[in-house]
Amino acid sequence: MPGESLTVSATEEGKKLWYLKRIRLFAGLSWKEMRHLQRITKMESYARGQLLYLPGDPSGAVFLLKKGRVKISKVNDDGREALLAILEPGEIFGETEAVTGEHRETLVQALEKTMVCEIRREDFEKYLQKYPHVGGRVIKLMGLRLRAIESRVGDMVFKSAPARLATMLLNLAETMGCPEDRGIRLQSRLTHQNLANLIGTSRETVSTLLGQFSKRGLVLQDHRHIVILDKARLANVH
Repeated sequence: MPGESLTVSATEEGKKLWYLKRIRLFAGLSWKEMRHLQRITKMESYARGQLLYLPGDPSGAVFLLKKGRVKISKVNDDGREALLAILEPGEIFGETEAVTGEHRETLVQALEKTMVCEIRREDFEKYLQKYPHVGGRVIKLMGLRLRAIESRVGDMVFKSAPARLATMLLNLAETMGCPEDRGIRLQSRLTHQNLANLIGTSRETVSTLLGQFSKRGLVLQDHRHIVILDKARLANVH
């Protein structure tokens, strides 16, 4: 029935607006700004393991992560992968190339069933022109991500593997940690290979180090989840 169709449409649009409000970059925007954003986005779903884009692809859209997790990686000529980040719901990605107009430099893959809001590059550019204060937020975000990557590169050069893993676990606790009685549980299930790619070492090294951390009472491994038991001592790992 026509009335049912309108109801469903209104419900779906309401859900989209609800999720857009939870994208950290757009926190605090006015109703008018959010409604404009709602009109230029479309929802897309990706299965676990599905690629959202590859290096060399045109930068045709910006992505807002609504549900699930994605990993952002760089791949060298030998096919080896360097994991740059694992993003949780509420994050935006693909914005750098959309702003610069360059082709994709990274690979983005869904780690689980994922839903995103996509904004065409042309619509995103017009949105930033109309609301320049949002463009300022995007530039700030790009700067923060660049500094985070530079910091990780510095860690790989100057820190030992145990210190790099400890630092990464503490950083993940800030972004995806959930406090519980025993400590801070990392909500996402990260494989040892994921962690190895993040800190530039082997899966075997990560497995060994996590075993050592567990024996020292720094972390607990609980069915592929990691619980940080002692942040202070973990921060002092060298």
